Amino acid sequence: MSDYAIETMGLSYSYGDLDAVDGLDLQVPIGSVFGLLGPNGAGKSTTIHMLMGLLTPTAGRASVLGTDPALDEVAVRQRVGFVAEQHGFFEKLSIRETIALVAPYHERWNQQLCKELIHEFELPSDSQVRTLSKGMRAKLAPLLALSHDPDLLILDEPAGGLDPAARRRFVETILRHFQASGRTIFVSSHLLNDFAGLLDHVAFLRDGRLELQTSVEDLHARTRRVRLIFEDGVPADIRIPDALSVRIQGREVVAVYDAFEGDETLAALARLNPSHHLVETLTLEDIFVERVQA
Repeated sequence: MSDYAIETMGLSYSYGDLDAVDGLDLQVPIGSVFGLLGPNGAGKSTTIHMLMGLLTPTAGRASVLGTDPALDEVAVRQRVGFVAEQHGFFEKLSIRETIALVAPYHERWNQQLCKELIHEFELPSDSQVRTLSKGMRAKLAPLLALSHDPDLLILDEPAGGLDPAARRRFVETILRHFQASGRTIFVSSHLLNDFAGLLDHVAFLRDGRLELQTSVEDLHARTRRVRLIFEDGVPADIRIPDALSVRIQGREVVAVYDAFEGDETLAALARLNPSHHLVETLTLEDIFVERVQA
């Protein structure tokens, strides 16, 4: 049995001449909360659609809970709860009728859990979908995804339409009902603060290619921002070696390192003769922004 809930090998998808995903190799450990990160157009949603069998790869393959979604997407969808960025509902049905429509397609439908989530998400069961706010729609989709007790939850921008406080409660509810059982969550979101402290592993995509895959613990350990202050002004010919990004702000040089080596890095910077320096840790969102801008 594999140690990975999701594994991709050279996974690729092209729209004509555009390589939306190019040779992607991912390993998502069972029981982890895994974040797929990258700027708009990086290939995140295309990757998720291939994992769900909604798109057939143009090259490579994927394994989702031991099944190739390109060969048996029905088996994958029986065991995976999927929340898409765009929610497709029958607008004239009520929430209660929507649940009644979806439930028979899932052998493991948990009616008690469904009732609990309706209460926690404060959803009006008898209201038609077309009358729901964007925030309520954002809650209905994960309710349907969670209620069939999936082994894997895939979330593609799951909290759109919710205010910050509601997003936090929403994420906590999902984790309380899902991850406590040791199952796996795979999430793509640009609202990284909502998942700060929850993600175990991350992968960064850029232009369809994998730039980095690591544990969040290792990512924080290896990433630092160093501020070099030059009281007499930044030298015109200054060169900062091995930095992910460098910015000059007045009398400061701000360098971000994604492979910070402590004293060794600082010794190299000391040779630039700054007046003094500061070393700062970064939040996951800070790291994301630095990698996107690099």
